Amino acid sequence: MAPLPGIWMTLPIRNTLAALAALAMLSGCSSEHSDWGQVYRAARQTFSSDGPATVSLQQAAAVPYASMGVRIGGGAQVLIVQVIDSPDMRLWTAGKAIALETRDGRITRSSGLAFNLSGVAGTTALAGKPAGDPSVRETLLYDFADLNAYSVRVVCTAAAPVADRVTILGKTIAVRRIDENCSAGTFDWDFTNRYWVGESGLVWKSIQHIHPKLEAIETEILRPPASAVRNG
Repeated sequence: MAPLPGIWMTLPIRNTLAALAALAMLSGCSSEHSDWGQVYRAARQTFSSDGPATVSLQQAAAVPYASMGVRIGGGAQVLIVQVIDSPDMRLWTAGKAIALETRDGRITRSSGLAFNLSGVAGTTALAGKPAGDPSVRETLLYDFADLNAYSVRVVCTAAAPVADRVTILGKTIAVRRIDENCSAGTFDWDFTNRYWVGESGLVWKSIQHIHPKLEAIETEILRPPASAVRNG
């Protein structure tokens, strides 16, 4: 499989080089007992696996890097590792197999999935929606290179956040849940995204729809990024 062309070709050169260096370290590691060997063992599950297999506390703890669990539809949860933590985006990968780019917790690009999101424009910070606000509507522009469809207009209405809690790896976290009802008339595609946002603005968990032909993606932060810890 080609090494993530959908993301590498569009990243700023500085971020591209940093990501490639990180992936070279990851893919070049030969020892199953090293940290990156632990990453590979934790990521050997596939999205097409049957059953609700979940990354364990022991697996997550064995990887000393910011990490996120990802599940598509009813598949197994896969551990992916952060390789870029910049002020405006984060990049998560499982070797050369898959990659997800997130901005304020929203998935804005993917590579290596059965169907991929090439980009999203017009997003606003989820954490910036005050708890008392009425519904907030915004228009996003989605790109789907595999469908030869670009600047697809998606209108999303975000309900006022509600207090909630999530439990990840046995730890309960106080969050605000934000639901987004979205519609893309071009594809007759209606969907609802759900985000669980912590006090620092970190999206601890989400259920997102990123492609008309792909089942929902569930994400949860297993080990928070360093920037989120500093800002928390």
